Amino acid sequence: MSHAEALIRHAAPGEISEIEAVCVAACAEYRSEVPLAVFEDYIDDLRHLSDHWHEAEVLVVEVAGQIAGSVLFYADASTEGLGLPQGWCGFRRLAVHPRMRGLGLGRSLTQACIDRARGRHAPTVGIHTATFMRAARRLYEQMGFRRCAEFDLRASDIGLGDASADVSIVAYRLDLISA
Repeated sequence: MSHAEALIRHAAPGEISEIEAVCVAACAEYRSEVPLAVFEDYIDDLRHLSDHWHEAEVLVVEVAGQIAGSVLFYADASTEGLGLPQGWCGFRRLAVHPRMRGLGLGRSLTQACIDRARGRHAPTVGIHTATFMRAARRLYEQMGFRRCAEFDLRASDIGLGDASADVSIVAYRLDLISA
């Protein structure tokens, strides 16, 4: 399958349940890697896309007429509530359905967010990911993102699980404008 067959576009409100299903399927592989309470809270959050609909651009990647992945792009990363600075752009919940992996769709969604940030003349794109999401971390690092530990969190800091069985949420940044 070529990149030409993948279309990145804004999601429609009627696609919320389909997008949520893709996100849940994409994260199912992590069930055995994190404490159950954290996993269940994360899956519950993924099932509430409508809670984020008006605070972020919801983008999907479509392949052969099917939603294969999605991402939430934040024009102002500080509105995510994860401690990133005002003026940075950010994205969250990047997900590609397991059957659609290996086609470069995650990279394409990430690039779409970077392009949107550049279009807004943002100095930086800031993101968070979990330590156990190794493929995502590898992709971000390959695309030039660098760790910025000063914005790291714990899952319990953002209402996922509790401190008794916590997970590290690590921050990355991609500087778009040289200092």
